[in-house]
Amino acid sequence: MHKDYRPDWDIYTCHIEESPAVIGLDLDLRRFAPLKEKPNAIYITVYLNNPREDGFPQNDEFAIMGEIEDRLVEQLQTKLDAHFVGRTFSNGVRDFYFYTGTTLLHDKFIADAMINFPDYRYDYGVKDDNNWELYFDFLFPDVYEFQRIQNRKVLRMLRQHGDVSEIERPIEHWIHFRTAEDKTTYWEHVKDSAFTLVHDQQVDNPEFPFRLCIARSDNANEATIDSVVMSLWELAQQLNAEYDGWETSIMK
Repeated sequence: MHKDYRPDWDIYTCHIEESPAVIGLDLDLRRFAPLKEKPNAIYITVYLNNPREDGFPQNDEFAIMGEIEDRLVEQLQTKLDAHFVGRTFSNGVRDFYFYTGTTLLHDKFIADAMINFPDYRYDYGVKDDNNWELYFDFLFPDVYEFQRIQNRKVLRMLRQHGDVSEIERPIEHWIHFRTAEDKTTYWEHVKDSAFTLVHDQQVDNPEFPFRLCIARSDNANEATIDSVVMSLWELAQQLNAEYDGWETSIMK
């Protein structure tokens, strides 16, 4: 794996075939996938014995699924050099997803992990997936959800440092543009919404050479941040620009 790779696990909720689902995945893999040397996807489905009505596990089964995951990862990483990429909960089952080069004896290694959990029924399978479609098209969040996940990361960090989210404070947003005209159009759109201009720069990026940093006073709760970020992000999309995140100072 690339030396810059840093596992970055996060979760989000969605629906899989009409049922509520929770998907957890390693987001940092998006920068390096597909790994050409690991073109085979292995999936393992474990059936919950006692799911809640919504198809999610009760507390005790949640912990057992964590143990099953540890055993599967240990077996498949050690024996097949497999890469664990994601997991889902939906409709009374837990699915685990791996990518690997060789699949030789994968059934034996899965059985060696599951032998410790005789009460659990499970299935497994392998598919050729050179382009990692399972990762990008099934596990990976859509652009809105991805942006919300990034927002939650920053909010978690602020909370860990004692931030009081309801206090208004200046929040800075960065947007990158392909042309000076796009940048001007963007600024014309947002300046009426109480944004101020912090930086207007030309940078050394052949694709997006123009950069704006704009700021406005807002509180830092999830609903406010999501709403502000989404409107700025959508405007950027319309102008072929790239919304590149936000930052703020900690308010105690």
